[in-house]
Amino acid sequence: MFKRKSLRIGFFLTAFLISVSAGAQDRDKVSADTLLYEQLCAKHVTENYHAPYTVNKRDLQSTAERGIYIVKGKSFQVKSLTSDFYVRENRGSYEPIFDKRYPVESFTNILLNRVKENKLKIEITQHMYGNTKKVPVQNMQNIYDLLARNMDIYCSVTSINKEKMEATLVFHHRKLNFIHMFIVSVPTDDLFEEGGVVTAKLYGNIPQSNIRTLFGKYKE
Repeated sequence: MFKRKSLRIGFFLTAFLISVSAGAQDRDKVSADTLLYEQLCAKHVTENYHAPYTVNKRDLQSTAERGIYIVKGKSFQVKSLTSDFYVRENRGSYEPIFDKRYPVESFTNILLNRVKENKLKIEITQHMYGNTKKVPVQNMQNIYDLLARNMDIYCSVTSINKEKMEATLVFHHRKLNFIHMFIVSVPTDDLFEEGGVVTAKLYGNIPQSNIRTLFGKYKE
């Protein structure tokens, strides 16, 4: 299953690079990428922003393990890219999972900004027209403080083994209809270590027409 998802992501990236090359003269895109880079590089005071949510029992989907549920969200363009996250029932309440016993569920919850105390760092390589730029290593929570207030978040875990986990993370601006796409990976053990480092390739400011290129072939 993960191999199939990885092939899809490979297609997405290829289509993205082709579409960006075709729009090489788009100054607005270049300016937007430069602004995003500057925002990411700016000094941040981590605010620990999390969108409020409530868990309704009608949104819960049972898993193979008792007391562990999926909170069903929405999908974006393809079925596997969703806002679904995982909770554990605890005395009548439902808490997002972040536990070594549940690496996939924990990785998903971190990516969707459902874990209150995100102590990971992130190292980003931003792909821009003609080159790439490194963003200084920073608290991963900064990304959500910067982007999550105005954008919806979706993710898909594409690969997992004992050494490493990989995923696609998408921020979608509904009003302007563009996305920032992060291809992320983390050593499996580092996910639960304070100061563990997530690495990410960032493809920013993908507009509506290119979203169709990226995901259109796999739209349900």
